[in-house]
Amino acid sequence: MENKYLNPTGKLYTCNAKGLKKINFPAEILMITRAGFDIPNAEIVRDLSPSPDLFHTYLNEWKDKESYEEWWPKYEKRFLAELKSESRVKALREIYKKLIQGKNVVMVCFCKDHRYCHRRLVGEFFNDYGVQAQELNPVEVEQINLF
Repeated sequence: MENKYLNPTGKLYTCNAKGLKKINFPAEILMITRAGFDIPNAEIVRDLSPSPDLFHTYLNEWKDKESYEEWWPKYEKRFLAELKSESRVKALREIYKKLIQGKNVVMVCFCKDHRYCHRRLVGEFFNDYGVQAQELNPVEVEQINLF
């Protein structure tokens, strides 16, 4: 099957703030958060962060009250629906343009575990367009709840 999309030469990465230490290559850093501390030379792209409503639902209803298995499917469904809005599609297109131009892009947020984070979902959006996002600070071991 012929790929109907361009073949981007730039690489796409995701990470949290700790993962920024692993950037030893030229890249545009995009903060895909609503708030947080400033990162030098990073562009803030709020359109790729969860909506205030989704973020507050997570904080007030799910965080520390439900297990990942309970809240993550609900979060994922809502966030993926949000990615279809016009402003978010425009932001996704801007990243794709950078990748086509051969620029490396690192999307950063503050979540500890990429497996339960919107940055992974944004990265996976590009799979259908010939781009595989690489997590720079992956969680590789499942946390064990002893009690």
